[in-house]
Amino acid sequence: MKNTAMAAIVAVATALGASTALAEQTVKAAWSDPNDPQIAPTSAFMQVFEASLERFSGGAFDVELYPNGQLGDQAAAVQQVRRGDIEFANVVSGVVASLLYEPLSVLDMPYLFESRSHFREAMSNDHPYIADLLDSVAEETGVRILFLQPYGFRNMTTKETPVAGPADLDGMEMRTMNVVPHQKMMEALGANPVPIPFLELYTSLQTGVVDGQENTPANIVIQNFDQVQGHMTETQHVMTTAAFITNEAWFRGLSDAERGAILHAGEEAMLAYDGVGAVQDMLSVTEIRDKGVEVYTPTPEEMEQFRVAVAEPTRAWAAENLGEEFVAAFFAHMEQFEGAF
Repeated sequence: MKNTAMAAIVAVATALGASTALAEQTVKAAWSDPNDPQIAPTSAFMQVFEASLERFSGGAFDVELYPNGQLGDQAAAVQQVRRGDIEFANVVSGVVASLLYEPLSVLDMPYLFESRSHFREAMSNDHPYIADLLDSVAEETGVRILFLQPYGFRNMTTKETPVAGPADLDGMEMRTMNVVPHQKMMEALGANPVPIPFLELYTSLQTGVVDGQENTPANIVIQNFDQVQGHMTETQHVMTTAAFITNEAWFRGLSDAERGAILHAGEEAMLAYDGVGAVQDMLSVTEIRDKGVEVYTPTPEEMEQFRVAVAEPTRAWAAENLGEEFVAAFFAHMEQFEGAF
């Protein structure tokens, strides 16, 4: 939704004082992380969203929270939102791309972002390109992405073999999400990508189904992957993009004041999301190291080896599967922010 429209709706909700004119209703919000807002940015977002929406709507919305995959994995959550069985879910954008809208997978291309602030600026709904992209998702799928979120940079972990450069990954079985750009990236690095559902990953690492995986430091800590992995390399190859989603028909059927309360609550919750995420970027790496995992930070030259190895193959895949015109427009948008961060 474009910034002017969002501002207008928030203004309506504020002017009405979240009056009792809003219809009373219970809404459900689901996500996969444990409900600990001090370590999981999604949980921080959801907790603040619940409190803020109930407050901004004068109690008209009663938000029920379902963390830790209680209603199913992320793919199930996307489908439940699409059917209208639940009103909100927080999932990675790659799941939306793989299930409903393949062009959204462009957000999972490697080495797009330099920092959280870079992501937030480039992916803001204020930009016509992003607003139009999210409108297209909603129109074609029935799922509205209300906010794109920088969940965290992903790093490589392995059980036994330390990784300093692409050559060290040659022939390894590496778990990825069921996200094609991630899989193409692993292939470009010489590894064999193995898609495994997130809730099955710990057991797969423990039993040796795969040699390693790639994930955010916060997820590595939350899911105790440090117990079954001996090495982590700070490749920061992809910024995990999260998507806070709702059912488009349901959302459009609300009043201006109701939509305004939801968007206002989401903006408030994003403050918590960004803060907890940034803190965990730092604390999680320290905790992983303290738990005995060998953490390696590649040199600038080694980082360039990773970038060079994946750039051409993933861009070629994107152009072939998403369309050269679409990919060119996306990178033209991204070029506006080069060097600014």
